[in-house]
Amino acid sequence: MQNTVAKILKIYAIVNAFCGFILGLYVRGDSDNPILLGVCIYFIATCIVASFGIYAFGEVVQLLQDIKDGTNNTAHTIEVHAPTNNTDNDQLPKI
Repeated sequence: MQNTVAKILKIYAIVNAFCGFILGLYVRGDSDNPILLGVCIYFIATCIVASFGIYAFGEVVQLLQDIKDGTNNTAHTIEVHAPTNNTDNDQLPKI
């Protein structure tokens, strides 16, 4: 099952990286100022690294959802196939 929060985080990370890259290039413009170039490169790198972190968090959320789904299916299978104990008393069965 696809988790909605994970999907939104992944899409946001991709959009954030793209917009940060475009904005960094736009701010740079045609200027030859080396300080502005350094700031723009730092801004682009920061946006990309932050986007990787957001995307990774979305993957973690999806993995946790997959684990939860797998655990629920296993618990349901155990309940269905478990032998029933029809004793009327609350004692442990004899081995």
